[in-house]
Amino acid sequence: MRHSESVRLRPQSDQTRSTGVADSVDQVDANPFGIRRVLAVVIKDLYGTKDVQDAITASYVWMADQIGHLTLGLVPTLVLCWIVSGVGIENETQHVALYAAVAAVIFAVWYRKEQVDKNDSRSRAGGIFAYDSGDIEWNVTTALIYFGIGDLLGFCAFVIWWLPLIALAVALYPALAVAFWWLQRKVAFQQADLPYLYRLANFSQPLATELVKLVEELSNLSDRRVALWDVLTCQKTERKGDPKIRHIILTGAVRAGKTSLCVGIGTEFSFALNRCRYLSAAKLVEHMLDPPEKQGDREYADGRLLWALEYCDLVLVDDVDAGVTGGVGELTRHLVDPNHMTQMLMTNGAPSPLRWLGGKRSVWVIGGRDQVEAWRTAIAQFMGIEIDQIGIVWLGGKISEHKMMPGAQGDLVL
Repeated sequence: MRHSESVRLRPQSDQTRSTGVADSVDQVDANPFGIRRVLAVVIKDLYGTKDVQDAITASYVWMADQIGHLTLGLVPTLVLCWIVSGVGIENETQHVALYAAVAAVIFAVWYRKEQVDKNDSRSRAGGIFAYDSGDIEWNVTTALIYFGIGDLLGFCAFVIWWLPLIALAVALYPALAVAFWWLQRKVAFQQADLPYLYRLANFSQPLATELVKLVEELSNLSDRRVALWDVLTCQKTERKGDPKIRHIILTGAVRAGKTSLCVGIGTEFSFALNRCRYLSAAKLVEHMLDPPEKQGDREYADGRLLWALEYCDLVLVDDVDAGVTGGVGELTRHLVDPNHMTQMLMTNGAPSPLRWLGGKRSVWVIGGRDQVEAWRTAIAQFMGIEIDQIGIVWLGGKISEHKMMPGAQGDLVL
C-alpha cells in the first residue's frame, strides 16, 4: 500500500500537520512494535496531542512522566548547588566535591522514594496470580535512570559549562533505548483499546490452582526478568507461550470481578508485546457485519489507531450477556440471547465471520450463569471449534467451587 493510500484512513478533520508527519514515518507493513511504529506514535504524542482536546494515550503519559523525572533530578540539584556555591570555600576541588555531595543526596532521596513505592506496590498485590516483579523493577530502574540523568546534568553545569553536553551525549543512548523498550508496551496497550490498566497481580478473588494456571497461560503472564544489557541492545525479551485452553468464558455474580479479570488478561498479554483487542459484544457484531476501514494491521476509531481484529492473537469480548437479576420473582433477565446473536452472525446458514478466531485466543464475559452452556455452544459455533475447547471460569463463589468438574457433554469444564 502506498503512503497516499495509508493516510486516507484518517478523516480530513483529523489529518493535521503532526499526524501527516507521523504517517510519513510510519509504514503499513512495518513491524508492529518496531522503531517506525514507535516513532510515529511519539511524533503524534509530542506535536499533536492535547489532553483537553484528545484522549490521553499511555505513551503520552509515559513520556510526560520521564520528563518529570528528569526535571525532578535536574532542578533540585541546580538550586542546591547554587546555594552551596555561595559557601566561602576558595578551593575549586572542594567546591566540586560539595556539588557532588549535593547531587548524591538528591539521588538518594529519589532512590528511597522509588523503593517505598515498589514495596507499596507489592503490598497491594492480591496474592492469587504471580507478581510480575520484573516490570516493577524496571519501572523503578527507569525512574532512577531519568532522575540520575537530570541529577548528573545539574551537577555538571556547576563544574564547567561544556560538561553537561558531554554528559548528555553519554546518557542519550541509554535513555532512548529504555524509552523504546517501554513505548513498545505502551503502544501495545493503547491499541488494544482496554478501558483501563489492570494487572492480574492485583486480583484478589479466590481461584483454584487450575484456574490460576489457565489464566496465566492464556495471558502469557510471567515474572519477566529483563537485563539492562538486553534493553540496551534491543534484544527480544518476550515469550508467546502455547496455552492448553485458548478460549474461556468468564461468568459469575454481579461485581465478582469478571471485567477486571478480563482486562487484566488483556493488560498482561499486551505488556508481553502481543496484539489483543477489547470490545463489547455489540461492537463485535457491528465489526463483523460492517467491517471498518483498515490500514494494514490497524483500524481508525474515534481519533485512535487500534489493532484490527483479524490481526489480534487475543480478543476480549465484554458484556456478552449482563444477566441482570431483579424485578418480579427475582428473575434473571438476559439482555442478549445466544440464539439471536447466532442468527445475527450466521444469516441464512452462512459461515460465521468469526471462524478465524478459533485458532487464536479469546475471553467472553457473561453475567448470567443459567445460560452459560447455551453461550458456550453458540461461541463454539461462531469460531468453528469443539465445545470442549472452551473453558468456563466461575467467579464469586467459594474457592471449593472453583474446581474441574464434568461438563454437560462429558468434557471438563473449568
